[in-house]
Amino acid sequence: MSDTATPPLFPAFERFVERNGLLANAKGILAARLPRILGQGQTRAEGLNMPPAVIERQQELYALSLPDSATPDPAVRHEIADAKRALEAHAEHMRHPDNRRRFAMQVLHHLEGVQTGNKDNHFFAGRLVLVPDKSGQNWAWSMTAHYPVIGKIPADIDYVVNAYKSAERIVDDWTLPVDLFLDRLLLAWTMAKHFTSGDDIFIADVARLFKIAAQNERFWGTPARRNFEDVPEAVFIANLINWRRNKDSATSRDSFEFELVPATLNQAHGPRSRAFFVPGNAEGTVVRPMIYMRRQTV
Repeated sequence: MSDTATPPLFPAFERFVERNGLLANAKGILAARLPRILGQGQTRAEGLNMPPAVIERQQELYALSLPDSATPDPAVRHEIADAKRALEAHAEHMRHPDNRRRFAMQVLHHLEGVQTGNKDNHFFAGRLVLVPDKSGQNWAWSMTAHYPVIGKIPADIDYVVNAYKSAERIVDDWTLPVDLFLDRLLLAWTMAKHFTSGDDIFIADVARLFKIAAQNERFWGTPARRNFEDVPEAVFIANLINWRRNKDSATSRDSFEFELVPATLNQAHGPRSRAFFVPGNAEGTVVRPMIYMRRQTV
């Protein structure tokens, strides 16, 4: 049940699970949690092909509810108590801004062959920004601080470093040639216009429908759920940046242009804001809130 190369994280719990046959008979939430406690499956960070991190396994063990027929023995209760103490200590440590800053600097230090730094109160590596949640328990590699490529990364150095490599691959895989992106952008904009009563088309709506427009030929040949690939919202930003930097090389469409309309102060803030935050520099540490995307004939 455990990796023979390394000692099990929860040896007493593993013996308890095996002795009571819990894994074979588990249902519902128990069936989901038990494998993760044992280090099976994958981390919660979507797009990262790694097993659950130690802290994720501790969280699952502490939150576990066992059936009445399986009463944990003292050794198991001790491991659960240890997991609780470790989680509380970790949460207290990451609660402090200075510790989150040191954690981010450690991550950047482990990244090789990429420009990293701290700019405009954001940590960046190449074109991605490293963003913690308020508690510092979960991190994301993001296009600007607003659009995660990979989120819900546990606060573990190895996981955040590996997630950077995966996030870069995701962005590379979804960055389209300029001409193709312009075609897909026009399709997304046209669909957004179809569902809009006025002439002002929200960039947020275009970005949402770009998830459909960006699908590959397999989906368009057979539009079925099995052929639909999830497209992170950050992919729209990545392609928008690439297009705006290289649009002079576009050849397939030269009769129109898109204008991004800046958001007013009221449009950019508040819970109902529809603003879309476009990078204002190469690192994505500065953003400009935009609200509409208008098509212009040139």
